[in-house]
Amino acid sequence: MNESHPVLVKEVLTKKELSYIRKSVARSNFIDWLKSNYRSIRCYHAARPTNIDLYFENGFLPGDLQKSLASFEELLKEIGYKGLVDLQETMELFDGKSNRFIYFILDKYDFIDLAPHYWIYGSEFMLCLAQNTAFHIKEYLRKTGIPTIFACDIPFIKIEDRELLSLHDRILQTTGTLEQMLNDIFSNYSIIIEGHVDAAYISGHEHPVERVYDAHDSRYYLNDIKTCSRCSN
Repeated sequence: MNESHPVLVKEVLTKKELSYIRKSVARSNFIDWLKSNYRSIRCYHAARPTNIDLYFENGFLPGDLQKSLASFEELLKEIGYKGLVDLQETMELFDGKSNRFIYFILDKYDFIDLAPHYWIYGSEFMLCLAQNTAFHIKEYLRKTGIPTIFACDIPFIKIEDRELLSLHDRILQTTGTLEQMLNDIFSNYSIIIEGHVDAAYISGHEHPVERVYDAHDSRYYLNDIKTCSRCSN
């Protein structure tokens, strides 16, 4: 990894460079071109941690479904829920996925415009458990932890080539202004990494305060937690 090379992030690509890729970089050579010109790619992950320091100490780990299930059952006890609980469907849905992979996106604004539920509820697994148990339980998830979007500069060696090839396809297909082209390339683009992602790759974090529509609760949500223990570091 050449530290003199920049990080590939939406904001650094120019129309000139996009034009060069379209004309001169074949799909078969695109990954090598990326690695020769950039040292890493900026990815984003959203969560609602109760202890944000753990991310800066341990990095990102696949979810522990059994541990999350135990936390959910403890929540049910705390709120005095006495109704039916069917956990099997949710366990089957997430087994082999969120307990194996870490999910990132390339455009942080997707967490505002398309998928704010990751930082509203903190865990898609817990959200699914709540929805399949009782509608009102989601309200408790919305009050736990600190809504956070992490920026991570992840070296290409940690990412499988197939996760990046669609960048080339999108660059060839996009048209319009530079802003339109960058949105087409980066928006709704997921990067899936198996196993651990080191805390050393975290390059920043923020607590979104935009008013967003929560499709899982059919109303708007506004986070009022603007700082954490790491904001002054």
